[in-house]
Amino acid sequence: MPNTIKGLQLLLCLSLITISFSQANEILKGSYDRSEDKHKLTVFMTEGGWCWFQDPRAIIHNKKLVIGSVQGNQSGHAWVGVYDLQSKKQVSKSVVHEKFDRDDHNSPVFYSRSDGSILTVYARHGRDKAHLYRISEIDNPLKWGEEKKYIHNYPNAGTVTYMNLYLVGKENKLYNFFRGINYNPSYMTSLDEGLTWGEPTHFIKSDLKGRHRPYARYCGDGLETIHVSFTDGHPDQYGNSIYYAAFRNGNFYKANGEKIKSLRTQGPLRTKEAERVFKGSEKWAPPGRASASGSAWTSSIALDKNNYPHIAYSLHISNEDHRYRIASWTGTQWIDREVAFAGHCLYSTQTSYTGLISLDPKDPEVAVISSNVDPQTGKIKTGNYEIYRARIGLHHNSSAINWKPLTKNSPVKNIRPLILREGNLRVILWNRGKYTSYTNYQLDTVGVIEELE
Repeated sequence: MPNTIKGLQLLLCLSLITISFSQANEILKGSYDRSEDKHKLTVFMTEGGWCWFQDPRAIIHNKKLVIGSVQGNQSGHAWVGVYDLQSKKQVSKSVVHEKFDRDDHNSPVFYSRSDGSILTVYARHGRDKAHLYRISEIDNPLKWGEEKKYIHNYPNAGTVTYMNLYLVGKENKLYNFFRGINYNPSYMTSLDEGLTWGEPTHFIKSDLKGRHRPYARYCGDGLETIHVSFTDGHPDQYGNSIYYAAFRNGNFYKANGEKIKSLRTQGPLRTKEAERVFKGSEKWAPPGRASASGSAWTSSIALDKNNYPHIAYSLHISNEDHRYRIASWTGTQWIDREVAFAGHCLYSTQTSYTGLISLDPKDPEVAVISSNVDPQTGKIKTGNYEIYRARIGLHHNSSAINWKPLTKNSPVKNIRPLILREGNLRVILWNRGKYTSYTNYQLDTVGVIEELE
């Protein structure tokens, strides 16, 4: 059975990953030479990295950039870094949890509370049935209150991973979406901005036989609707499609407003019940360290000025050939197109890991990508992962898009870009440095600050 084979592969992979952190340190022994990078980039924070299935990993709070990261070498602390956007200087960083596994899946996420304090939530990558949270002092994101723990002790509770915080203003609820019940997307809510949490709810249910986990990305309008894009499972197991649903007033809807089902009376949304915006190969991955050809993985979702969703994702053609695609809702239909060559996988044991694509949360026509090939042609350039930016219309495809480089001839990797917006301020930030695996890296958070007209 494919699931049995994949299960054995997963166990083998986990055993290789946990060989020992001391061996990982040997690989990254010593610091990378930051002086070799001649780009005039802003260094927002040193020593930390993030995965892309938890958000917001960074926020703008009272004119300060607040960043969550986990150190990928040495002690592996979970950090909060603060950069002053007015003085354009690093303020400092603080440890919210010591020795946090050196795993970028554990990165803290944030929510700006109404009293000027910040809530941060974080969890270990599939190791505990608990998530952790702290609240900062008012207007001081470097001073944090006592760490609290929510124990996930209920039927079908699993180990939890990937925290995602989104406010639904009309309900006066803060949602925390995470991977939990039956290894699937789940959520819990807070009526007091994160002081206490209600009972978890199974949100999306895998339709694949066996233990599979749909991967989800979220965004919200802040008032009543959470938009979600998600997959069938993991691309190293199955040829994923990309699905979409809007969640509002306890119901799931298609992009055109058609109701799919009620969560309360009909249970979690099954993947096949959702709106499919891209059809994957729907084939099982071959044995060994390879993903299923034709498997998609969601990367970013954002809303335009009409609150129409735009979904950016990667497509695995082969380990040496990934593509970036965007699916956009126009108000009447989905327009899905290829927009760039993404290049090679980041490393051989996670063959669907790309440098990633991210959309501007207020203007999804603006995209940033990381690629180690020419985004328009797929030809290898320097071989390192560089950051590119473009404005992409509904009918643009990869050959017509003018990808402008933000980095060139870099001595190290530039990966996992993210765009933040506040008014006319746009901050583009990413991870720069050495990256060998999700438990073995030395990265800084760097980028550019732009004042828009």
